[in-house]
Amino acid sequence: IDLHARGDMLLGNLLATRGFDSLSQLLDAYYRCLTYHPRRRNVFLSFHYEDRSQVSGFRLMAQNPRVAMSIDDRGLTEAVQSNNNPYIRKAIRAKIESSEIVVCLIGNGTAWRDWVDWELDIGLSLGKGLCGVRLKGARGRTPEVLRELKAPIAQWNVQEIISVIEQAAARRN
Repeated sequence: IDLHARGDMLLGNLLATRGFDSLSQLLDAYYRCLTYHPRRRNVFLSFHYEDRSQVSGFRLMAQNPRVAMSIDDRGLTEAVQSNNNPYIRKAIRAKIESSEIVVCLIGNGTAWRDWVDWELDIGLSLGKGLCGVRLKGARGRTPEVLRELKAPIAQWNVQEIISVIEQAAARRN
């Protein structure tokens, strides 16, 4: 398997960087068999603003005791009130930089949003784990970046969502 790690990297450093306690945990996550979070994960949510009501439901999931996830998107929970694209990109990039995983919440129109594509591209270029979660009832196309990477995609199910987040953590660069 390709763990996207340097050949001379020590196992302990790889595990610490990816947030796992053992090689078996890392491998379980890589194969999407890990159904719990070994450590709290900082995630960035990428979504189409039109889906914000369902995104609020996803944020509530972080309150579930089985879910060890921090969503730091203060200031981005509403549409950025600016037409200054460089300012918007800088604000979003800072949030992505502070996360480990970029979770794309896939709704019916997500795949056609330039901002979602840009956020996923930035996450990829920064070596973040990428995964997707299909919003409940959504039948929209998966964004191209996620399809090309064969990134894990979960249905609207807590156990599946935990598994894809951990798989993204195991596969990140």
